[in-house]
Amino acid sequence: KRLLAATENGDVLVIEQGELRGTIKSRLSGETINTIACYSSGFIIAGSEARMSVYEKNDAKDRSEDRELYHHFKTFKTSDSLGEINSLSLSPGEENLAVFFSSNQVAIFPIASVDILKEEQNHFQFLGSGFHAGAVTAISVCVRKPLVATCGADRSVRIWNYLDKTCEVCKTFPDDISSIAIHPSGFHLLLGFSDKLRLFNVLIEDLRQYQEFPIKSCKQVKFSNGGHLFAAVNISNIIIYSTYTFEKLGVLISHTALVKSVCWSPDDLKLASAGIDGAVYEWSLQGYSRVEENVSRNVHYSCVVYNQTGSGVVACGDDRKITELIKSSTSRELNTPTSRVQQLLLTNGDKILIAGTMEGTVSAVVWGSEGVVKEGTPVAVAEGITALGVTKDDCILFVGTEDGMLFQFDIHLMEHGEVMGVTPEDPANFLDVVLVTRADMEEKTAAMSDLESKIGEIQVQSEYKLHLHDQDWNDKTKKMKEEMEAGRVAAEGRFEALRRRKEQQELEAVEAIQNMERAHMKAAEELESLYEKKLAIEAQRYRGLLHEKEDLECSYEEQLEITKSKYNSVILKLKGEYEAKTKEQQDGYNRLRDELANTKAQFEEFVQQQDDDHEDEMLRIRQHHAKALEEEQETVVTLKSQSAIMRRRFETHRNEMEQLKGTLKKREDEIKAANERADEQDRQVLMLKSDIRDREQTIDNKEKRISELRMKAKELEKIKFVLDYKYKELKKEIEPKETQILHMKEQIKEMDEELERDVRTNHALGQALNDKTHKIDNLNNEIKRQRANVLEKERVIQLFVTDLEKLVTEIDPAYWRDAIRQLYRTYVKKGNKEAGSRDVPDSMDEFARQREYMERSLNTLKKRALKNEDAVQVNNQKKAMENSLLIDELNALRREKRLLESKVSELTSEMQTMRRSRKVPTPSGTRDSPAPAELARSRAGSMRGESPATTPALGSARPATQSGSGKLVRGNPLTWNEMVSSERNKVQGLLEQLDENNREIEGQRYEIKRLREQVQMLLTRAPVEEAGAQMQYNDNTRSNTAPPPRANSSTPMGQRQGGPFGGGVMGGGLAPGERSQSSMAQRNSGL
Repeated sequence: KRLLAATENGDVLVIEQGELRGTIKSRLSGETINTIACYSSGFIIAGSEARMSVYEKNDAKDRSEDRELYHHFKTFKTSDSLGEINSLSLSPGEENLAVFFSSNQVAIFPIASVDILKEEQNHFQFLGSGFHAGAVTAISVCVRKPLVATCGADRSVRIWNYLDKTCEVCKTFPDDISSIAIHPSGFHLLLGFSDKLRLFNVLIEDLRQYQEFPIKSCKQVKFSNGGHLFAAVNISNIIIYSTYTFEKLGVLISHTALVKSVCWSPDDLKLASAGIDGAVYEWSLQGYSRVEENVSRNVHYSCVVYNQTGSGVVACGDDRKITELIKSSTSRELNTPTSRVQQLLLTNGDKILIAGTMEGTVSAVVWGSEGVVKEGTPVAVAEGITALGVTKDDCILFVGTEDGMLFQFDIHLMEHGEVMGVTPEDPANFLDVVLVTRADMEEKTAAMSDLESKIGEIQVQSEYKLHLHDQDWNDKTKKMKEEMEAGRVAAEGRFEALRRRKEQQELEAVEAIQNMERAHMKAAEELESLYEKKLAIEAQRYRGLLHEKEDLECSYEEQLEITKSKYNSVILKLKGEYEAKTKEQQDGYNRLRDELANTKAQFEEFVQQQDDDHEDEMLRIRQHHAKALEEEQETVVTLKSQSAIMRRRFETHRNEMEQLKGTLKKREDEIKAANERADEQDRQVLMLKSDIRDREQTIDNKEKRISELRMKAKELEKIKFVLDYKYKELKKEIEPKETQILHMKEQIKEMDEELERDVRTNHALGQALNDKTHKIDNLNNEIKRQRANVLEKERVIQLFVTDLEKLVTEIDPAYWRDAIRQLYRTYVKKGNKEAGSRDVPDSMDEFARQREYMERSLNTLKKRALKNEDAVQVNNQKKAMENSLLIDELNALRREKRLLESKVSELTSEMQTMRRSRKVPTPSGTRDSPAPAELARSRAGSMRGESPATTPALGSARPATQSGSGKLVRGNPLTWNEMVSSERNKVQGLLEQLDENNREIEGQRYEIKRLREQVQMLLTRAPVEEAGAQMQYNDNTRSNTAPPPRANSSTPMGQRQGGPFGGGVMGGGLAPGERSQSSMAQRNSGL
């Protein structure tokens, strides 16, 4: 057992054995679940917005650990005007579900058919066409028809049949309804709205407006008793109209405040009115003048009624009194200190005055024409009484309350504790006529003709289908007979085979018995010889025992004589007692024999009576079965209505049966194989057992077995006789089933019609599905085209961004001009041509949308960019400091290099002087060439001449790329991810450039170190003659051992410039170092 608990946020908690098993997120999530109901398949929840959800259990075999215990099945919704669903109640048979709304409505939902109900349809059936959701503001009772009309604060008008307790007409209006009056004939209805007074014709199921009158907020309106006039209240004035000519006959003007109640006299010649100004007036309709008046300034009257004679009126107000006024004077008063009366009615010839109070009670006061007033016991109904009504025969009272209830009471007169007979109106005297418009009649006639034509077509189709079914059934019957005949022939063949097998087994059994007899005879002979030997031995023993026996007999005879003499007396005594008892038993036997004869006679008479009773019982059973058959026929008729439901379930079950048949077939194959193995094993076991049994059993057991088989054969013959008798009885019972077969044929015909309708519906749905498929294909093609356009635009934008980055990293202003023009020619003009050639729908809307999106994105990106700019600035400062240190070190190296160059030049000059002094011939390869020092100076000068005049410092490695950092341009086509990746690429480029700088600095350090070693070698060389050859050798070794020149690699930002000896780094930040390195290389080559 599980406990389900609903929460305010729309969740359902599943609690089992005191533990929370799970939480179900319902389709009412975010709404309050007001009620929950459980049934056999799951549970139902309901709450606000008039929605109801059905949940079903998940099968245990399909339930996994991550799957919930229940799954959502369907959600149904009705009109929002009904309010919230407060309660649910399930019938005992789980066929219907009662639904209670906050608007005082009760509906029935067919929960048994929930499988075939559609969610988008309204399946709630309201009881009695619904009830008032607010207070009942007015009641009017018809004279010629059993109708009572009510209007309520929910802006609805309902006409009830108080004999059938049903609502015949219900209509809701957009405006508030303040008053109602139904014509005595029941054909017309007056309704007072906030803007006008309208006259409606009462049709069979609707109200049709016929005339309207310019009276605003008419609080009271009443037809005269004859129905030819009606009075309508316009605040403090009362206007009299003709019902049939709609002519204004007169206006009654005297009240100074709102008129709360009007009442016609029985002869329709006078009219009484009462208002909150404390005045009660009587008017004459002959001159439309006031004839009687009674004014009490401190009283606010709420109701006034005429007596049956029309000689006086009875009024009530907020003074807690009921006052009778005759000719402008007070005749009598009834004080009601505990309650405030606001509605009055006089019935039964002024004998009973019915009063409705604000506290919600109804009292019957014995009024009469005399002065004695006797107040009855009040009946508590509900909240405040708003309206009262009574039928023409004064037998039924209607009470309307503030909570929207309409009560119906029977009025009975009591005299001396007994109910007086009051004859109610005969229902046959009421009019049985309704108004129907010509258009409705023509529509109904056309619908009837269409239905008749459809019925004719259906009859033709049904006859044709019936013929097909008969033919099909005949074919099936013939086929079944053939199958039965084939089965009978096969059964006879099997019977003959079994008979032959039985005969063979009998022969085998006889032969086995003979073999056993021979074996037993042989064993008997062997036993006989053995027993003879044993008998000889036993004979000797017998003789010895015989001598002992004779000795013992002698001793026993002596003892026997003694015993006989001792017990003879006892035997005589026992014989006497036995004879006495025998006589008593003989007497009892005679008595029982007489009783047996009497009992036998009674039993025969009882059997005769039982036979008579059984015959009577059989007669009653036959009658009962005849009635049951009639009821069964009626049940078959009712089952036709459920055929559609059963057909759908049949389709579902058929699919399940097909699946189960496949599974069953596999299982049957497995069972068949297992049975074959079991049969084989059983045969082996039986063979072994038969061998053991053949050896152990004897001929006596075999004869006993044969006798038992014969007895069983006799019993089987008896059973066969009983079964034959039952077969005959069942055959007699099958004959009435033909009528049921006819009914089933009718059901099959209806099911075929339902199938045809389903086929047509499926065909229409298939066509609609094809249309939807074509639309989806077209939309997919459009999406592909748009995606291709987007990819092309992204490719162009990527190319533009790449070219723009190359342009930004260029430091030469002259190059910028040409590059910008090229960008303009490449992208702007091309984009204009492409934009002019394509007709993009809603391009401005798309541009505005993209612009708005990018502006929202830029607001977020600005903050990120500012943070990145600060980080880059700090990083640049750090790198500038590192570059300044590196520049200082490079300057020191340059100075040291100059010193070394000066020393080399001095040594060179000394070597030349020594050569000239010694007259040593120069090598042939360097005779015509200039001096190494001069060549080095010329090369260094050429290098200095080719390099820029001014070389930026290492700290300004990115003057071009950082000129506009931190400022975002509106309309940037890059997305956030692309911009972030670009920033990451830039930072990675900076890191790679820093690594490149470090590598180049290491190369320069290596070159300086190598030069120092060469200079040291030159200084240590003593022989001057070997100096030139040694330097040439060192030059060759330098070219072989120096690190290979680095290839020009473009950084991600495109900042590397190609130079004559390797190119600059980071926009020329290390140009001086490179120039020094190249000059040093030239000088070394010269050396």
